[in-house]
Amino acid sequence: MTETSRSAVVRSSIYGELARGFAYPGAELLDDIEAGDFGFDLIDLVTDVHPDLFASLTSVRMDLETRPADLVTLEGDYLATFETGPRKPPLSLYEGSYVTDRPRAELLLEIDAFYRHFGLVPGEAPRDFVDTLTAELEFLQFLVAKEAQAIEQALDADPYRRAQHDFLDRHLVPFLTAMDEASEDCTAPFYRGLVRCTHRFVAAEAAAVTRRLAASAA
Repeated sequence: MTETSRSAVVRSSIYGELARGFAYPGAELLDDIEAGDFGFDLIDLVTDVHPDLFASLTSVRMDLETRPADLVTLEGDYLATFETGPRKPPLSLYEGSYVTDRPRAELLLEIDAFYRHFGLVPGEAPRDFVDTLTAELEFLQFLVAKEAQAIEQALDADPYRRAQHDFLDRHLVPFLTAMDEASEDCTAPFYRGLVRCTHRFVAAEAAAVTRRLAASAA
């Protein structure tokens, strides 16, 4: 495995871990938080591929390593942060909640088109809206994994990089920027740290993929 493909594998795993963090919490996530594995490992992975983020993630690490008393507490923090808390509206996990310059239906169609272009067609089972943060992070996880695969097979990885660039620029970066700004009132340290870590990571990713595309075009 080359250094470039190893970096892509790590980046893909980071997107996957972030998506797991924003899903409704279960016993596995609680175990990882209690063991210190989730926050410690996540920050280490992020700073491995983006070492310039080390200083800005110091306080974020402390938030992510805050241990809830039990699963009920973690579930309560999740609900209070994203669904039923005193903040009105709660910190939404849907991109459409932060988009004010066009109809949400148009936004959903655009995101769905991104997914379908890469063969990610939803099945018949009931599903959530395509603009959930978990779905968007999982889409980037997929694109970066395909980039790593292309590099290892000596194929052109730029189509996957261009898709990352466009999706980050049009969706995830503005989504997380608005979400981070709205997280000031978040009283659950773990989820506050998760939002801020995700924002910093996707912003760094957007800048890095732009550089990769420029380098391959040179």
